Amino acid sequence: MAVENTKVVVIGAGVMGHGIAQAFAQGGCQVSLVDVSEDILEKASKLITSSLETMVAERFLDRTVKEVMDSLSFTTSLEEAAPNADFAIEVINENVESKKEIFSQLDALCPPKTILASNTSYLNIFDFEETSRPDKMIITHYYAPPQLIPLVDVVGGPKTSKATLDAMVGLLRQIGKRPLLLKKYIPGYAVNRMQRAMHREVHYLIDNDYLTPEQLDEAVQVGLAFRMMVVGVFGRYDFAGISTRTRHPPGFEEVPVDYHYRKHGELIKKGHLGVKAGRGFYDYAGKTEEEVYRERDVRLIEMARTLKKLQQRGPLGKVYK
Repeated sequence: MAVENTKVVVIGAGVMGHGIAQAFAQGGCQVSLVDVSEDILEKASKLITSSLETMVAERFLDRTVKEVMDSLSFTTSLEEAAPNADFAIEVINENVESKKEIFSQLDALCPPKTILASNTSYLNIFDFEETSRPDKMIITHYYAPPQLIPLVDVVGGPKTSKATLDAMVGLLRQIGKRPLLLKKYIPGYAVNRMQRAMHREVHYLIDNDYLTPEQLDEAVQVGLAFRMMVVGVFGRYDFAGISTRTRHPPGFEEVPVDYHYRKHGELIKKGHLGVKAGRGFYDYAGKTEEEVYRERDVRLIEMARTLKKLQQRGPLGKVYK
């Protein structure tokens, strides 16, 4: 289906909902944003308009604000929005009963073709949804601000069809997103689970007066995130060289102390020790070690230029004392 003919209903116009609606609208879809409150819808419209104006001013969007806003409608009537939907995405509060109720309404109001999606952060909807279309139930988890962050977690349940997964992934790619299709459900998906571990560590460091919040933010921006933008997580292992140490270091109580990294150990047994060996988590066959390092460095230099521009603009807020 052509993206301009795709009808998307977003239920919930709060912090995430209005941004998700904007993402689909600026991608070319026809979008209905539904909420129980006229005031919330009015606020959502203003926030979307402001965001689009910023994108146009920064030459990030090749459509006008009016063109995108014309693709959006705002309503308090789910009965009005749902009947023609190709995709319906709920972005309501994280409550099992509330989500069961909205899915029940959507199941009754939407045509049989409609794929029903949830933006839930940590609820396994497949454990409690009671619809007549389990094959068309799916999780699509976005990151704030969803109109700018490319990543979307996509998770199917035990009865979700391949056709549903393919349709959702295809639509997300059409609107410029980078869908991450998980093999099965896990609370928090990938990024939120990694952020949870970081959350624990950064608060430990500030609570015990090792560093200030602004020092930690700088460390992440000019060190961790800077490098991750080029090599990611597993690419970093390849460049550092995959070591023989596979035990989890002490102090990380959430992982058993005798836990061994299975994939890591398998690579070591095969002699796949990273860039220096021509293969690690990634395959560098056909390139010399110098060529791989050169390509990495070219990308890091581009990141350094971008970082310099951002630093010249100063921090987003003042340091709180």
